[in-house]
Amino acid sequence: MSEATPVENGSSKPNKPPVNLALIVAVVALGLTGWQYLDTRQQLNKAQQALAERLADAGGSTKALQNQAELTQASTRELQAKLALVEARVNESAGQYATLSSMYQELTKDRSDWLLSEVEHTLGVASQQLQLAGNVSGAVSALEVVQTRLSHFDNPGLIGVKRAVAKDLETLKALPYLDTVGLTVKLDTLMLGAETLPLVIDHHRLGGKPVAQLNVAADAPWWSRLAGELTQSLGDLVRIRRMDKPEALLLSPEQAFFLRENLKMRLLDARLALIQRDGATYQADLAAAGQYAARYFDRDAPTTRQWQAVLSEVAAVRLSVTLPDLSASLKAVREAQGNKEE
Repeated sequence: MSEATPVENGSSKPNKPPVNLALIVAVVALGLTGWQYLDTRQQLNKAQQALAERLADAGGSTKALQNQAELTQASTRELQAKLALVEARVNESAGQYATLSSMYQELTKDRSDWLLSEVEHTLGVASQQLQLAGNVSGAVSALEVVQTRLSHFDNPGLIGVKRAVAKDLETLKALPYLDTVGLTVKLDTLMLGAETLPLVIDHHRLGGKPVAQLNVAADAPWWSRLAGELTQSLGDLVRIRRMDKPEALLLSPEQAFFLRENLKMRLLDARLALIQRDGATYQADLAAAGQYAARYFDRDAPTTRQWQAVLSEVAAVRLSVTLPDLSASLKAVREAQGNKEE
C-alpha cells in the first residue's frame, strides 16, 4: 500500500514533470543534422551548378577546338596544295637550270675554242712578222693584246697558255732597242739626197781655185807687162788639176743618172735588210753606197760631207741580234686545243 506523502508547511502544490534531456539532445541533434543536410544540399547544388557551368564551358571550348581543328586541317590541306605546287615549280626550275647549265657549258666551251683559235692566229702572224721582218715592236704589241684577252678568262685550262705568252713577252721586251723607224727615215733621206749630190765632173767644181793675178808694177818694162798678161791668159785657158779617179770624168749624163739610181737601189736594199734584221746585207749595201759616194761624187762639197756623215751614222748601227721565236706559246695553244677536243 502506498503511503501518503505528508504535506509540508501545511500546503499542497502541483507536481512538474521532469525535463527529458535525451529528447532535447535528440531534437538538437536532429536540428543539427537537418541544418547540415540543408547546407550539404546547398553545397551539392552549387557544386552541380559549377560543374554544369564547367561542362558547358568545356563543351563550348571543345566546339571551339573542333572548329579550330577544322580550320587547321583546312589550312594544312591548303598548305599541302601550295607545297605541291611549289615542289612542281622547283622541279621545273631544276630542269630549266640543268638545261641552262648545259647551254652555258657549251657556250663556254665554244668561247674557249674561239679564243684559242684567235690566239693561235695572232701568235702565228706575230711570229711571221718577227722572223721575216724582224718587227719586234709589232710582236710585243700582239702578245700584249693576247695577254689582255686571256686575262678575261678564268678557265684553268688556259693557265699554260698564259704562262707561255708571258714568258715570250718578257723575252721580247728584254731585247736591245733598235729604232727601226728612225733608221728607215734616215735611209729615205739618204735616197732623196742622192739626187742632189754633186758629181766630180760638175762644172762648178772643175773650175777649181781662181788663178792669182800677177802683180806687175805700172813702171815695169813693156816686155815684163806683156809676159804677165800672157801668163794670166794661159791660166784662164788651161788649168791643171790632180784626179785620183780619172774614170769619174768619163761619166756621161746617162751614166750619171744610172749611177744615182744604183746608189738609191743600194740604200733601198739596206732598208729591206734593216726590216729583215739582216746585218750582213745591211752593212754590205751601206759600204757599197759609201764607195759610190767616195768614187764618183765630190767629197769636198758640203752636201756630200753632210750626206756621208748621215751614212756613217746609219752604218754604225749593228743588227746582229738573235730574235726569239714564239714556238712555246704556239705549242701551249695547240696543246690546249687538243685537250679541249678530248
